[in-house]
Amino acid sequence: MTYQGVVFTTPWPLRTNPHVDAARESAIEWMRRFDLLHGDQAVQEFTDWRLAEAAGFLYPRADREACATAAQMMGWYLLPFDDQFDGEAGRDPRRVARVCDALIGIVHGASGPERHPAPTVRAFADLWERMVRGMSATLRARVAHHWSSYFSSQLTEAIDRVEGREFTDLEEYFQLRAATTCAFGQNDLAEHWGGIEVAPVVWHDPVLRRMRRLAADLVGLRNDSMSLVHEDIAGGHNAIHLLERAHGCSRAAALALACEIAQDKADALVELERRELPRLVRALDADQRAAVTGYADTLHDRVLGDDEWERITTRNRAHRTLPDWAACLLVGAEGPRP
Repeated sequence: MTYQGVVFTTPWPLRTNPHVDAARESAIEWMRRFDLLHGDQAVQEFTDWRLAEAAGFLYPRADREACATAAQMMGWYLLPFDDQFDGEAGRDPRRVARVCDALIGIVHGASGPERHPAPTVRAFADLWERMVRGMSATLRARVAHHWSSYFSSQLTEAIDRVEGREFTDLEEYFQLRAATTCAFGQNDLAEHWGGIEVAPVVWHDPVLRRMRRLAADLVGLRNDSMSLVHEDIAGGHNAIHLLERAHGCSRAAALALACEIAQDKADALVELERRELPRLVRALDADQRAAVTGYADTLHDRVLGDDEWERITTRNRAHRTLPDWAACLLVGAEGPRP
């Protein structure tokens, strides 16, 4: 029987991008150029992890160039960066702080790719310039804030690993989880690549704030349930582990409870859109009405896209160890060359 993890239902359609195949080839070429993929096995793993497909699910309205950039971002996001902290590097908060400070510097324009010896950091500098190309100053400031929060959350997790901290409150955990998945930064890119931008006066509205939190929680629950095979061994924060501890229950009972929580959140998001979103939209002009409607669609894409990607990827089917060739990807990342 195939393991399903946390499951829930929604009324929205799954969308994908027509440029996925071209994006996959572009991402492989780009990652090889920055030494983020070594050998045929690494390329096959990238393909089997379905990262180009993930980009297509999350950004279905992106044009060919943006879809390629999204696939490169998904490739960078996992093994060259996130997976690096599953090992000893992730148990050295000072080193994590230096690495992430370098990346935050790139986000805020402090340095370009030529000043960084580490492949992961150098590649991100190249990637970031294209991720934010053509953004308004307002959206660029917002996406910089959210990606800085994502990098900062890596330090939080490193400190928690060293100190053995365990969350006891699920909603408190979800606040960190939204940062560690870069949920809101991904949403910002979906606005940009989807050809919409919600004005600040609307984006900060409590209705949209609640909608994006619910969507982020659904993605966090789904991902945590699907990564248990790895995280049972590697450790780290996980919502299913939290439920097991909090309720003193079995894995099966924790998963059943997580499914109930996820369905409640999905239903709350559907109801919020049905009841509250029309009231907000009626107060807006035509352009912002379209932007807000499009924003809701990007949240649907985020939830359904992650759900489908978790189903088809091989990434979470076994405990992962960092390949030997990838051990050097953050070497020298503690800061730019003087």
